[in-house]
Amino acid sequence: MTLRAPKLMNTAIISDDAYLAARLTSAVAKRFHYLSVMDGPRLKRPDAQAEIARRNNALARIKANDVILSGLSDDQVAAMSDKLPNGIVQVRDHADVDSLASTDILNNERLKWGRENIGVGLLKALYEGRLIEFEDNGPATATIIGHSKHHVVCEAGDKISEIIASNYAYSLGASLTIIPEVDTEVAEPILEQLYSSENGKQRLNLQTDLFNLCGGVKFPNGASLTFFTKKLPFGIGFPSHPSTHIFNYPDCGVSVMNGFAAEQSDSRGVNVAVLVDPEKTPAPEIDAATKVLPKKRVFVRGYRGEGAEVSSISDMVDHFPYDLLLFATHCGDADGWRWTYEFTDSEGLDRRLIVDIAIGIGRTDDNNLLRVMQFSYFHSLDGVDWDDPVAKADLYVGSAIKDYADWSGRDDFEPVHKEPLDRVKSSAAMAMFDNNYIPMPTSLAGNGTPIVINNACVSWHELAARFTFGNARAYIGTLFPVLPFEAESVVNTILDKHWGKLLPEALWLAQVDTYGTSDKRRPYVMTGVYIQKLRSTREDVPKHIMQRLSENGRYYAQRVELSKAEEKKDAQHVHRYYQNEATAFYNKWLKD
Repeated sequence: MTLRAPKLMNTAIISDDAYLAARLTSAVAKRFHYLSVMDGPRLKRPDAQAEIARRNNALARIKANDVILSGLSDDQVAAMSDKLPNGIVQVRDHADVDSLASTDILNNERLKWGRENIGVGLLKALYEGRLIEFEDNGPATATIIGHSKHHVVCEAGDKISEIIASNYAYSLGASLTIIPEVDTEVAEPILEQLYSSENGKQRLNLQTDLFNLCGGVKFPNGASLTFFTKKLPFGIGFPSHPSTHIFNYPDCGVSVMNGFAAEQSDSRGVNVAVLVDPEKTPAPEIDAATKVLPKKRVFVRGYRGEGAEVSSISDMVDHFPYDLLLFATHCGDADGWRWTYEFTDSEGLDRRLIVDIAIGIGRTDDNNLLRVMQFSYFHSLDGVDWDDPVAKADLYVGSAIKDYADWSGRDDFEPVHKEPLDRVKSSAAMAMFDNNYIPMPTSLAGNGTPIVINNACVSWHELAARFTFGNARAYIGTLFPVLPFEAESVVNTILDKHWGKLLPEALWLAQVDTYGTSDKRRPYVMTGVYIQKLRSTREDVPKHIMQRLSENGRYYAQRVELSKAEEKKDAQHVHRYYQNEATAFYNKWLKD
């Protein structure tokens, strides 16, 4: 069975109750279609409105006209219902499952399943055309075999992600295996070793470790793999198979929706590419991409040398309407400071919070002001190490972290102690021409869903999760340092020789071409749904870009008028960006 993009159902489920989501799925899912499932918006986050908007935008991309809200709080139901068009929302619970199922499904015996490995149980029910019901002490096997050569491996620990993995597997006719959750104290040392790995032996040991964490599961020749993972790149434990990864949390469902929506028959292709080379390291792949992409009917914009300074790149990454973004530069954890705060939180509790701080600095339109991006890594709270899951289990966090986020920047909220640090863990700063760029995107490409290829060394660790959270539908990065000739070979083999192939397979073939079939060196890892491709479509590209710049400019003009005082300056900055880009772009590409 050849893998192809499944059609998208116009129905979507938003639920925080995995068992209910599974039962609803068994009632309404359709063969060779993808039924979208998302968790509910996290309304206690400081960016609660963004949580709602991200889900609404995903629903718009799949053209949903039937949204089932289930297993949510009243506040979540109200928040989602208020933003969705009238008439497309259903609020459903366990009693409604039968009414949504077809007669054929209702006539089949129901599948009784246990409360573990529920994704496998759901997939079995889907393949057999049965409703699923959960009960204590029911069967709970960890694997089900599908009808294609594709295998989905899902790390346990988040049951909603199991449901999403099951629906993903069903849409591709794939098998599904649930593997045990990997404890943080096991996962973090593996990641640290990967990103500090310089010798082949150590990497081979880590490949073996990752293979073993998957239970030593073996796949037949020709099998392809998707891993649903908390944070580990399991695919490098299986170098003989092309693979990709999808993060279980956050927004697993949105990530899958973005990837599948981009591969529908009426979707645009990869028609606009942006190439970034701050000239901090040799980047022959940029020169090669500049030559090969126009031959694929791709419009190319470049930021090079002085043109690749922090402010320009920050604005471009967030707002310019590109489909493909290629970085070539250094990447690594930046130096910074350790700040200690002592304060009384909003619940009246005395707290001691230690935070590691890194910053990226860029220019602004005002010569007297600089644009600062601050990255915060929580080191400890009340003497408890933030990375110690055992000790943290007994720690009362309460409002401490939210208060820190809300109060940062206030004149009366200052650290009582500061000390310099050589490395701020997980800061993942990218070297631009003038300073460090610390990507923290909440939306990319003017609310697009681009593909990102980051050729910077060790660029997969933190940035894969950040860019997919910003709605990148695919992200390719490196686990450990690569030399310029490797970067050129891998990236440009993908863009040329393997253009148009399924992206994980193009990446796998490019690494085989570069390193050979017997070499286990596989530094590149992909995140995103498996069936994506680099493909262009016929389009008046300058007209499309101009339309997007104009539409987004009008949106931010309204934001300027409606924003509160503390948000108005940011809205004004983005509005000016679109005004300037639209004027310059029109004069260069559209003016007679």
